Amino acid sequence: MKTIILLCCAALGAWQPLAAAPGAVDAATRNAHWREDLQYFATVLPAKQMDFFKLIPQQKFEKEMAELEGHVPQLSDLEIILELKRLVAGLGVAHTMVVAGGRGEPIYPVRTQWFSDGLGVVYTAPEYRQALGARVLRIGSRTPEEVQAALAPYISHENEAMLRHESPTFMMWADLMQHEKIADTDGGLSLTLAKADGRQFTLDVAPENGDARSSTNWVSANVELSIPAPFYLEHLKPYYGYEYLPERRALYIQYNQCAEDPKESFAAFTKELFDFADGHPVERVIVDLRFNGGGNSSIVQPLVEGLKTRPALQAGGHLYVLIGSSTFSSGLMAAIDLQQGLHAILVGRPTGGKPNCYGEAKVLELPNSKLPVQYSTKHFRLLPRSDPPSLEPDLPVAFTLGDFLAGRDPILEAALHH
Repeated sequence: MKTIILLCCAALGAWQPLAAAPGAVDAATRNAHWREDLQYFATVLPAKQMDFFKLIPQQKFEKEMAELEGHVPQLSDLEIILELKRLVAGLGVAHTMVVAGGRGEPIYPVRTQWFSDGLGVVYTAPEYRQALGARVLRIGSRTPEEVQAALAPYISHENEAMLRHESPTFMMWADLMQHEKIADTDGGLSLTLAKADGRQFTLDVAPENGDARSSTNWVSANVELSIPAPFYLEHLKPYYGYEYLPERRALYIQYNQCAEDPKESFAAFTKELFDFADGHPVERVIVDLRFNGGGNSSIVQPLVEGLKTRPALQAGGHLYVLIGSSTFSSGLMAAIDLQQGLHAILVGRPTGGKPNCYGEAKVLELPNSKLPVQYSTKHFRLLPRSDPPSLEPDLPVAFTLGDFLAGRDPILEAALHH
């Protein structure tokens, strides 16, 4: 199953406003180009997206598209794109989306994250560093939960876990926040925050061009507040890696991408892994899939087969899999393979991926605006006897803002001490 194109405001698609200067087209040409794009969208997407008219009634879709086409002269480019995003998100397919809101557009240089007990600030541009580690109480006049509810119609998702994973990124999209009247009319955004000691303060954030400053120059809460690096972060690998914890006789494996590391194939990695395991006392294996958003579902097989040939490593209570809202697509499939085939105990939070879902995503591009639209070509039924919105952990574990600020990883700790 192919992974979702995760929406990151620093690189969210490459659509081109049809009336952009210099060399902007006249209004009549602009409107004609949009109508051509909308007609292409209305014809091609239903033909390419699997089960399109099972996901939305044909009459409803055609009515909405006709109304949108008729209102093109009165709508801005942004408003047309938001209507398309809303319509596609309404299909309820996480792999299917209009990929827009991106490069060069105004963003708020404040990145938040949902924790079990609320929304916290984890990255900012240097001038807003006083917000790092603070709890978000209000965004404009609304609570974070109310803001998420307002943005949800534009976010392709199938469950609450994916919505909470994606909504902080959409909260950075200044045009959307202004469109929803969450930001001020001038684009400014007021945040009401609370430090860990309960002290409240207000921070006014101005939007900036998404290309004006790389997010690599932003400040993280971990660095600014000298938060101890949790084990998973200290040993974070781009693709995969392992560490041995001798005091627990535990083998910790990170599998962060369903893809081959150009520096070491997964087959070579697993050979080294099992050579090590065969030569050391290992009583517990922990496979961390919390950051695996998918890719090629076949990549994981050497790990699965290696565990199958070592009964001591996958006997009851010896194999644990960590999951969370970023566990999606082929990452989710790997979790199910390990749970069903090897009786692994799932630990953590519900997955952002839905077990029975549409996937194998491909992308079409509208001819004039170059707006990318991702669509799904297959349906996967990984749990034939049920249809839950998420893969639920056998051992649910909360991850609070307090845990984050203390550098704790209660999910890994739960797997180590269960």
